[in-house]
Amino acid sequence: MPARASDATPNLALYNLRDVAGQTQQDVADALNRLGNQRGKRLAVTANQISRWERGITHPSALYRQLLAEHFAVSLQDLGLTRQRVTSTTLDTSETDAPGGFAIYDVDTRPRPQVEASQTEWRAVRRALNNHRVPLARQAAHLYEPENRVGDTGLIAAPAWLPASPVDLTQFGIGLSPNGSVPPEITGSEDASAGVRPLDFTGQRHQRYSLALRDVEQPRLFDNRLSWYLTGVDWTNPERVLTFGTGTYFGGVDVSEALAHEMASFHVAGDGSGIVPAAWRNLTFRRLVGDPFSPHRRPTVPSINTLTLRADDDGVTFVLHNRAAGNVAVAGGMLHIMPAGVFQPSSILPAAQTADFDLWRNIVREYSEEFLGNAEHGGDGQPADYRTEPLASLDRAYQAGEVRVYCLGVALDALTLWGEILTVAVFDGPAYDRLFADMVSTNTEGTVVKTGRLKPTSALPFTRHNIEELTASGRLAPAAAGCLQLAWEHRRTILGRN
Repeated sequence: MPARASDATPNLALYNLRDVAGQTQQDVADALNRLGNQRGKRLAVTANQISRWERGITHPSALYRQLLAEHFAVSLQDLGLTRQRVTSTTLDTSETDAPGGFAIYDVDTRPRPQVEASQTEWRAVRRALNNHRVPLARQAAHLYEPENRVGDTGLIAAPAWLPASPVDLTQFGIGLSPNGSVPPEITGSEDASAGVRPLDFTGQRHQRYSLALRDVEQPRLFDNRLSWYLTGVDWTNPERVLTFGTGTYFGGVDVSEALAHEMASFHVAGDGSGIVPAAWRNLTFRRLVGDPFSPHRRPTVPSINTLTLRADDDGVTFVLHNRAAGNVAVAGGMLHIMPAGVFQPSSILPAAQTADFDLWRNIVREYSEEFLGNAEHGGDGQPADYRTEPLASLDRAYQAGEVRVYCLGVALDALTLWGEILTVAVFDGPAYDRLFADMVSTNTEGTVVKTGRLKPTSALPFTRHNIEELTASGRLAPAAAGCLQLAWEHRRTILGRN
């Protein structure tokens, strides 16, 4: 019988081989099928099968092990299936992927004392990081020049990254950088980041921060998806204001969360009570990253953060999201605007990479997931179909002018140097009520914030008082604070009111 997911031991060696090669599970499956065809064998390996091997739920047969070794150009021993000892309970050939099977061999992975100590310390810093992300981001901003700080939000931006006034999403274009396929110079695997990568069960440093997260304290939502990397911002070129390259979500995590972990290691007080003033001393990895406004030098994954405003004659309201730290790898434990999501295609298939390279379509998918609780439109399967509901209704409202979307600019979270595309969507009251009549109170990333004891509501008045109070609370994500403050500053433009 295959192992239960909760009892399985992940095959980190196999995962590492794929990750270092920069390949998706579908890439590996396709490669094995091609190699099999070259040997006269008609195979039908799927991405899900690769996933099950990596998670240790099933184990590849002898044929698949040979093909894996050939594909990655490594020995059979390097696949993480080293035969050490046989137990009577692991001879059931039903756990293999082909007739005949092979015996599964147990490997002694009991943690050594130094490994346990390293991982325990890493968990403690990780939890301190999630408990202090907002004040850490505000302190990290002070490492950079005053003209680069976006108020006291914890965001930084090159002055040219923030336009003088909001720009309608229909009035500018985005494009792929000619050098977008060139690997970034900084990957997070450098010696400078070794201090934030704990020991693995072999006693060696985890190669990347994402592997440490997966192995030591994996968030509930943690999937390595194809993503677009931000490579440039130029508001003087309306046809291509934003340029992107292609990469993976984990590639961004390897740098951004390593930077945040390093900051937490040296800037959270020893008793966890507060934040130590920012200083460059000990921040070896951040020094290596260098100029934050050269995003092409590192895998800069951007999120599209959308402040959603409901506007009618009675006033303007917005919603907030309480993101659970145990559910998400980035921006956990903070209040955030809704929706917010990584800029990435809905599938690894080429058709999705063409159709989904669009800011509005990314926002639409996030509305479906965060506001309406639908399953994530993404992964290794079929691309999102924008002709189906609720995507089609959202798009019709947008085309009819019932929803107007503006870009407020582009910034970086100072703690992580994660890219933040700041947008605001203004819905006419009736359209908002129609589209979000079935709005959920809980989704996979957290819960919708509600106020009021007698009659709880998620509609928060869009007022200066509320914005200042939320910012002062120390719980508002930097991107959320930046969107709210910039939207308030430009409220007459985005609301069309004098």
